[in-house]
Amino acid sequence: MHPTIDPAQIDTALKLEGRSRQRAGDPRKTPNGTPLPGTYRDSRWRHAWDYQTTGQHFVNQIETLIDGLESHKVFLEHLRSTGGQIHVIVQFLGDKGYFGDSLPHHMLARLVELGVDLDIECYTVPQTSMTTSG
Repeated sequence: MHPTIDPAQIDTALKLEGRSRQRAGDPRKTPNGTPLPGTYRDSRWRHAWDYQTTGQHFVNQIETLIDGLESHKVFLEHLRSTGGQIHVIVQFLGDKGYFGDSLPHHMLARLVELGVDLDIECYTVPQTSMTTSG
């Protein structure tokens, strides 16, 4: 999230195309494009890397992500110094099995050094409504 940046600048700086982008001042719309009243108050940009694992561990994928972010440290500092926020969101999807791992302190320190917040989201089916069909 940033108060004013054009999301295209983020695409260019990170050499990635945002999956979801909104620019401050542009007309609001739903994800499928239906117009909504008003304009966006701030700019937002989101990119997603989809990783799948067959086991419970995922820390290697987080480290790869951090490696990629470190090459853009100057740009990330610019975003923060001009009012932006940067988040890495780790999402766990599904209800099949257990996911767990440990992010070592040195990896967390690298996120801190980049000024990146770590968010964790879990999307699971409550156990009372789980089914055995695949």
